[in-house]
Amino acid sequence: MDFLFKVLVSVIYVIVKIIFPFKAKGKENIPDEGGIILCSNHISLLDPVFIILTSKRRVYFMAKNELFKNRIAAAFFRFCGAFPVDRGKNDTSAIDNAKQLVIDGKVFGIFVEGTRTKNPDGSPGKPKSGAAVVAASTGSDILPVAVTYKHGRPRLFSRAVVNYGKVIKAEEIQINEIKPSEIKKVKTRIMDDITSLWEEETKCLK
Repeated sequence: MDFLFKVLVSVIYVIVKIIFPFKAKGKENIPDEGGIILCSNHISLLDPVFIILTSKRRVYFMAKNELFKNRIAAAFFRFCGAFPVDRGKNDTSAIDNAKQLVIDGKVFGIFVEGTRTKNPDGSPGKPKSGAAVVAASTGSDILPVAVTYKHGRPRLFSRAVVNYGKVIKAEEIQINEIKPSEIKKVKTRIMDDITSLWEEETKCLK
């Protein structure tokens, strides 16, 4: 399965690179091993594609349940490492899946806004609590990531950048229990780091 996935990624990499000349920054910030929560902003359906193509480790994404309605599509997304979450509900099974991935030493990926940003310039929106809940439950470190597009949104033959930030260590955020005040503090810190990365890259792309 891993071999087939690597082959698929290699083929898609070449195709996407021609259509969208993307690049990655800060890949050295991705830990070589151990469970971690990769937290990204969300602008386009292409965001997970760029992250998967640039990450040196396989990322297992939480994705909206609607993408799994079709049997063929569901099989493809699961092959790519995605698993469904029922947005708008307290989907404990999705959170349990996420926690188990981190416990098993894998990279769990989540778009912290819960959906694509509505801001016209592509700037990050308000964070949801999912990533902070998983962090509180696992004691895991967090890897902030910002996907940025030259024109705010993806355009053919226009540059996209995936910026991997410095890891937020578990002891730095000191979250020990799932309390609303603790969750708010952590999700705000995550989004602040992502927004800083996005703003930094937006200036470079102008």
